[in-house]
Amino acid sequence: MSELNEKQLEALARERAKIFTPGWFADLFGARLGFGDTFWLGLFGVMLFVVPAVVLIAGMLYAEAPGAMMPFLRVVAGLYALWTLGVLRALLRIGARGGYPIVGLIVTAGIAVYGLYAAVTL
Repeated sequence: MSELNEKQLEALARERAKIFTPGWFADLFGARLGFGDTFWLGLFGVMLFVVPAVVLIAGMLYAEAPGAMMPFLRVVAGLYALWTLGVLRALLRIGARGGYPIVGLIVTAGIAVYGLYAAVTL
């Protein structure tokens, strides 16, 4: 692998600075990102911020109002299922070429189904 020059490093830094901005989310759901960025950052990158907040809120609810924790988690599961369906729609618009993208579509669909199931049965 060759080393990147200053110009390439600056371009990479500019591109990374756009991640998780409103324009980036528009590109995510508009299927204007690559398959890998849409799958990895759209499904799991966002969870780097959401999961700690959900765990903190669920923990506080468990300590202060235990009866409110399960409805909260039900709502979160439903919202994540809807998010995943949006990412799945973007992935389908991008198109799967090869084995790994097809596995990515299957995994994304499975996560959406499980999220809907959890929202209904928790």
